[in-house]
Amino acid sequence: MIQKISDESLTHCPECGASIKKIIQAPFIAGMLTRDSKNTLSEKNIEKKGFTQYRKVGKGKYEKTAGKGPNYIDGDKL
Repeated sequence: MIQKISDESLTHCPECGASIKKIIQAPFIAGMLTRDSKNTLSEKNIEKKGFTQYRKVGKGKYEKTAGKGPNYIDGDKL
């Protein structure tokens, strides 16, 4: 049975009554993003979904790599 980490621990299975204990596992996020090309964070998919991606090119300076928006962001001029 899958529970939230904040849920109170069950001591017995609600279906069969067997005794159980809570085991905490790390989430598997990377595999969900790389298995299917429709869900990857490629520049093409980022732009297609309406997002903009920037790459840091200096202290407070960013250059657009995908999507709509300004081509360059200069944090010193904000």
